[in-house]
Amino acid sequence: MHRYERRLWCIFFSIKPFCLVLMGVWCLLALFWSLSDGYQGQQEANKKMVETRAQHRRRVTSQTWGKVEGAEDVFHDILSRLSVRSIRSFKTVNRYWHASISNKHFATKQLAQSRKKPSYIACPRADKAMKLYLLKPGKFNYRHHATVDPPGRSADHNMHMIASFNGLVCCINQLSDENEDHQIWICNPSTEETMLLPQGRPSVWTEPSIGVAYGPDISDYKIFRIFCVGRRNAGKGDYLYECEVYSSSSGAWRGIGPVLHLPMYVCFSPHRSAHVFAGGKIYWLVSLEDPAGIMLSVDMEENFEVMELPYYSTDMRNEDRITVTTYLINLGGSLSLVVLHVDYFDVWEWKEASWVLVIEDYLPFMHFCEIVLFMTSLEKEILFVTESRLWTYHLDTRKWKKRGRPPTRFTNPAIFPFTESLLPCKLSVFK
Repeated sequence: MHRYERRLWCIFFSIKPFCLVLMGVWCLLALFWSLSDGYQGQQEANKKMVETRAQHRRRVTSQTWGKVEGAEDVFHDILSRLSVRSIRSFKTVNRYWHASISNKHFATKQLAQSRKKPSYIACPRADKAMKLYLLKPGKFNYRHHATVDPPGRSADHNMHMIASFNGLVCCINQLSDENEDHQIWICNPSTEETMLLPQGRPSVWTEPSIGVAYGPDISDYKIFRIFCVGRRNAGKGDYLYECEVYSSSSGAWRGIGPVLHLPMYVCFSPHRSAHVFAGGKIYWLVSLEDPAGIMLSVDMEENFEVMELPYYSTDMRNEDRITVTTYLINLGGSLSLVVLHVDYFDVWEWKEASWVLVIEDYLPFMHFCEIVLFMTSLEKEILFVTESRLWTYHLDTRKWKKRGRPPTRFTNPAIFPFTESLLPCKLSVFK
C-alpha cells in the first residue's frame, strides 16, 4: 500500500471515535428538538381543544336556553314549579324573564301548581304585627312565613285574618276605641305586598260584618260589608242594615241596598266577620235560637238569601241541640255546619237545598276541658284549634290525630287553607 494511503487510514482511524461522538451528539440534539417541538405543538393543540370545548359549552347552553325561552309554555312550566320567593329572584335575570314572570298567564299557571300542594296559613296570636306561619298537612310544623305590619295601620288595635283565597289574605283591624269600624287590608304574605281598601260608609252603634267572595277568574274578588245605618223607629231597638260591595275590578265601594240581618258574633271570634265561602256563596251565622236558627248568604251576583239551620227536636236535651259552639266550614267544596256538644259533635252538609247529617262522633279533647277557639277544613280534613294544640279529624277514616303545639299560646287564632301565589293585591291593574 502506498505510503500516503496508509497515512490517511491512520488519520481516519485516529479521529473515528471523535466523529462517532459528534454524530451521536447531533442525533441526540435532533431527537430533543423534535420532541420539544412536538410537545409544544401538543400543548398548543390541547389548549386550543380546551378553549373550543368551553366555547362549545357556552354555545350549547345559550342555544338550549334560547330554545327553552322560545318554547314559552315549557319555560313557564319549569318556573311555575318553584317557590314564590325563588321565582321573584329570577325577575332580575333579564327583561325577558321579568316580563314572563310578571303577567297574569304565568300567575295562573303558578297558582295551579301551588294548589297541588296546599297548606294552612296560621296566625296563632292576634297582635299589632301579625305573624303568619305555614303548616303542611300531615306534619303541622310551624314555619314562619311573613310578618304583616303595613304602614298606615291603626296602631291601637290588633290585626285579624278573616279569609284566605288564591294566595291572598284579608285582614281587618278596628279604627280606634271610639270608632268600632274597621280598616280592611288585602295582603299577599308570600310577596309581602299589602293594600288598604278605601273606607266604607260609617256604621253606627255596632261594628260592620265583612265577607270575602272570589270567582273562577283569579283576578276577580268581592268584599261584602254589612253595616248599621240607624234605627227604623226612634227609641226602639229595630235597626236598619245595608250592604256595600268592593270589587277588585273597580277598586271602589258600591251600595247594593238594605239587608234583613246583621251576622252574629261566632263563639270566640272577636268580630262579626266569621264566615265561609263555599259553592260560590258567602255564608254567615245570624242566629242560633232554637229551633229557629238562621244564616245569611250572598253570591257573586249580589243576591242575598236567608236559610234555616238544621232542625233539632225540642224534646232533646239543650246540650244535644244547636249550641253556641257552632261553626260553618267548607268541607270538600260543600257548605257544612259543625255543632259541638259536651262530648261529641255533629257534621251537617248542605245537599240539594236541605241539611243532611253526615257525621256524629266523639270529641277526644273534651275530657281535658279544652275549648275550641277556631275551626277550619281542607278537603276532607277538619282542623280543630283548642287553647293549647291542634286536632284533626278525617271524614273518610273517621280518625282523630293530635297535632303540634303553636310557637305561642293561642289568642284569638285564625287558620285557613292557603296556597302561595304571585297575585298582586291590586288585581285591577293585573294584565
